Amino acid sequence: MDLNLLKEFTLLARYLNYSRAARELNLTQPTLSRHIVQLEEELGVQLFLRDRQSVALTEAGRLFLPEAEAVTARYDAARRRLQEYQDGMPGHLTLGYRWVYGEGPWPGLLRRFQEAYPSVSIRLVAFQSGASPLDAVTDGMLDVAVTLCTGGALPSELQGVTLCPVPLLAVMGKRHPLAGHSTVTPAELARERLLVPQTRSTGFPALMNMLFRSQRLSPAITYTRSRLEEDLLRVQLEDLVVLVPRCYYPDTPQPDLRAVQVSGTTGLFRLTALARADSTNTAARLFLRLCRAEIKRRYMDDLSAPE
Repeated sequence: MDLNLLKEFTLLARYLNYSRAARELNLTQPTLSRHIVQLEEELGVQLFLRDRQSVALTEAGRLFLPEAEAVTARYDAARRRLQEYQDGMPGHLTLGYRWVYGEGPWPGLLRRFQEAYPSVSIRLVAFQSGASPLDAVTDGMLDVAVTLCTGGALPSELQGVTLCPVPLLAVMGKRHPLAGHSTVTPAELARERLLVPQTRSTGFPALMNMLFRSQRLSPAITYTRSRLEEDLLRVQLEDLVVLVPRCYYPDTPQPDLRAVQVSGTTGLFRLTALARADSTNTAARLFLRLCRAEIKRRYMDDLSAPE
């Protein structure tokens, strides 16, 4: 059976209008009518009731329609997968991530990638505390990583797309003297007892040291390997301030805490999608391409937004 006949049948069944279906199929109306008769003869049943004013499915036509739609859908999917194979798409993507809160386009990127490339199998890998996403991508354990990067250049073996800048927050108890500020400066923080998460994956402690040294400040810093939840509990109980990138601070209300943005730290951190510079995984390259397109779209939207 010619699959084109099935496609013509399903389209006519959708519109119940020969003229409209023929126009969409780029056929003449007599040709479409002849093809439907040919299909009915092959099946040995009448699929449509026809008169001069209307077209309707017969009971046999209604029974046959979902089966015909399933066959044509599977055929289209098989052709799409074959085309992707011929284009070099391996069909899988191992994507590492650390959960982040409300940062830029990241939450919708994965959904849009799945919609654009439904045949690509995606395996999500959550980073463990202390793990280095850059090492995992470099070593080939991950095809792509979405992670926090500092303002410096990436290693030459990696390529990346910056999704958005990430502000630095100073988090403290609600009764802390700085809790009422809209922003806080490094000089003001240098007079406080600070907690800095010590993670190898982001270089966060070294960056905090550089931030204070550049302003000739020497705060009392305690480096902690505790989970952020534990550090946040400590600042409620003690007169402490924990420094944390915005993307790691929960969106849910924290009634006993205050999170204040640190001024002068724009550009210190950025949420970045990373892949090997020499990656042969077509899905990884397509994911980065989608990231670039999304950033460009958001930039153009910002330009066109009324002031």
